[in-house]
Amino acid sequence: MKESISQNLYLIITTALGDCLYDETFGCSIWDSDFDNKVNDSRLKEEIKSGLCLSIKNHESRLDDLGVEISFSQALIGVGENVTSMKKKLDLIVTGKLSQTDEPFAFSGYFFMGPLSYY
Repeated sequence: MKESISQNLYLIITTALGDCLYDETFGCSIWDSDFDNKVNDSRLKEEIKSGLCLSIKNHESRLDDLGVEISFSQALIGVGENVTSMKKKLDLIVTGKLSQTDEPFAFSGYFFMGPLSYY
């Protein structure tokens, strides 16, 4: 169950709103903020967090007591000595409890912004 929820969260996070033909509400608003340099990190973090919480609540009913934590940092991108650029890194943690069993659940991942990419 935990693996299935993690896979669904990954799909929600990596899908832009409107990209899913059968449900235009499936996805996450992270993609709307990808190149928005006018928004400060605090506001951007809050926008991403609220949009992600809404998407998860609407599309992952197996989780209760949902919590989402977001932080930004800077990261060098490249392999070995071939560092090619500095990017904004978005670290993400989703926590909750499984609805059926009350077991704790945690999902974490990170994404690079501008253009958004994930690993």
